[in-house]
Amino acid sequence: MVNLRAGSLSGRQWHWRAYELWRRFDRWFRRESVRRRFFFTMSLLSAIGLFMFVLHTLDYLNQASPRQEYDDLQFEIRRRNIQARIRQRLWTSSPIPGTWGRNCTSDAFLDDENYPECREKMAWMRQFWQSEKCYAQNGVDGTDCSFSVFLSEVQHFCPVLPWRKVVQPRKASMSKNQTDINGLFELMADNPVNFQWMKGRLTRMWPTWSDALKQSTQKDPSLFEHRRLTIMLHLGFLSKETGLNFGTKSAKGGPLGELVQWSDLIASLYLLGHKLIISTETVTFRSTISKMAGGMDACNSQGNNPVDLIFTDIMGLRMMRRKVKKVYSSISCRVRVLDSFGTHAEFNSNEYFLKHRSELGGKTTNTWGGHQLKLGQFLTMYPHTDDNTFLGFVVELHDRATSVPVQRENISLVYGKENYMWEGMDSVLDVLKEFTPIHATVADGKAEMLKKWDIVNHHLLNGPDFHSLLRKTKIFFGLGFPLEGPAPLEAIANGAVFINPKFVPPKSRRSYKFFADKPTLRELTSQNPYVERFVGEPLVYTVDLSNKTSLRKVLSAVLNISVHPYLPYEFTAPGMLERVHILTSHHNFCTEKHTWPPFSSARIIQSGAGLSCQEACAAEGLLCERTFFWRINNPEEVTKFGHCSEARRNASLTYAPTSCLLQQNPLLYSCASKPPTLVQRICPCRSFKEGQSILCKDCT
Repeated sequence: MVNLRAGSLSGRQWHWRAYELWRRFDRWFRRESVRRRFFFTMSLLSAIGLFMFVLHTLDYLNQASPRQEYDDLQFEIRRRNIQARIRQRLWTSSPIPGTWGRNCTSDAFLDDENYPECREKMAWMRQFWQSEKCYAQNGVDGTDCSFSVFLSEVQHFCPVLPWRKVVQPRKASMSKNQTDINGLFELMADNPVNFQWMKGRLTRMWPTWSDALKQSTQKDPSLFEHRRLTIMLHLGFLSKETGLNFGTKSAKGGPLGELVQWSDLIASLYLLGHKLIISTETVTFRSTISKMAGGMDACNSQGNNPVDLIFTDIMGLRMMRRKVKKVYSSISCRVRVLDSFGTHAEFNSNEYFLKHRSELGGKTTNTWGGHQLKLGQFLTMYPHTDDNTFLGFVVELHDRATSVPVQRENISLVYGKENYMWEGMDSVLDVLKEFTPIHATVADGKAEMLKKWDIVNHHLLNGPDFHSLLRKTKIFFGLGFPLEGPAPLEAIANGAVFINPKFVPPKSRRSYKFFADKPTLRELTSQNPYVERFVGEPLVYTVDLSNKTSLRKVLSAVLNISVHPYLPYEFTAPGMLERVHILTSHHNFCTEKHTWPPFSSARIIQSGAGLSCQEACAAEGLLCERTFFWRINNPEEVTKFGHCSEARRNASLTYAPTSCLLQQNPLLYSCASKPPTLVQRICPCRSFKEGQSILCKDCT
């Protein structure tokens, strides 16, 4: 046997032995399990190495190295140079004339009571003036004087600096009356079917509107001393996208209340001389707004904007929020929403609604609310909610019906032009038939119903024929629906007595399906609460139709009295013109701190326990003025109405402020909200002119 000890191996044998060892190693390494272990080990070692490198680098960066000290020094030098250039620009080469050596931010300037947001806006500009390019384009350069000039002369949040009063503002085009109805009709063109009914009403009423314009101008020669505004009107409920077909249905007895209000608003704005852009289709609105979008930016929130106001309805508003999102944020404060039944604070704030919906009754979804606008931006058909703004409409008259007593027949005309409105009223019609013949204007009246009570059906009538029938009618008899329509006012304007169904208990979203999704907590006490409260007997009798004894007593009394036609001033054409003029020239919702109506008309009171401010002010013969809440929402004011036994706190509750609470969310300022049973609210009330509640007694 050969001895293979290391010391006895020759060179050739060493080479062969090394080769054998390498082959064994290669066979061993080629095994899958060995290779996996090898690569795992190498990956682990690499990760550990990388981790150690990162730790070392961070430790190096955290040390005060000479390089870091050099960079810090360079940064400080650049910062000081920039500050020096700004100071030099302010005091030696300011682009704003007349500001050298001036104090542009005195307390008198920042705290002018006519410009309540000036100090807040100045603080915001100092911090965020570089957030939009348009600020620099309007002369803002980072100096207080440039801020002051911008806020006073471009956005009007501050008073004009005393030494700059000689600077002439850009001349705005003044309005001129427009009386050519054909010029108006040319603007109503994007869908002829949608405008057909409104054009008919405008044509019939144009002589009335022309007379109202002359009368208003003679009464107030300054009526046209206002800037001509560019106003968009988008009638969203007429759009094809809604699928409601209101335009087509209007010729077949469909709902007309909204069309009445829209046609009167359009007529008023046109006669007042404003530039109107009218649309009913989404594609038209989007095309128009996109062309104007270039001029809508942060700098135009108070200044010159290509669009001054946008009137729409809830459906139009929802479309805007979905399809013109980028523009909507710039124009939301300029939007006015026609909203027949009104919107309460509880539903305007979606956050509040979601938190309290179990307490609010009705549906648990906020279908028509959650728009986060100021409550005054919602315009109502009747003045039923002090939080919202009363827009109203004009009652159409024929043959000067309000000027003379009217001789009429003892007949009753039932208020209900569709079959479903008559359902469940058999016993009521039996009582009515005992006293008078019954007439109707049902578009598709059922033969059985008509025959049972010998009803004379006139079918659907146009405006003049309907008013002619009202002038012959003794009683205009309500069945409980539709709610708050214009017809009861048309009836009493023609000398008919309106039988107004009383609701026992009152109808609201908590008790009535029709109101279940409406964004309001109003409780309707009758079919038309306005005529119940502001007209009353002998022209309006509010009676519980389920009480047949009371109904017979009222019908007997009505047949034995004679009445004169009556129409409240706020529902006449001159009243509407005056009101629309105020809405367009005085209302400004692009500011949190309103200055109109003037606070001199205010009277601050404390409500009774559990009463809303609207109820408390009404008990004093006043209205609640929501725009005054910001003035009383402070410790100094609420302390006047009693000291609080606990620490005063801020809260997002609709009944704040009280003596112990301050309002935290301005969107929740509310006249209509009722507090818990033992809580007394602090309420800002104001006077109002009889027949024109939008004006205080001393307002002009």
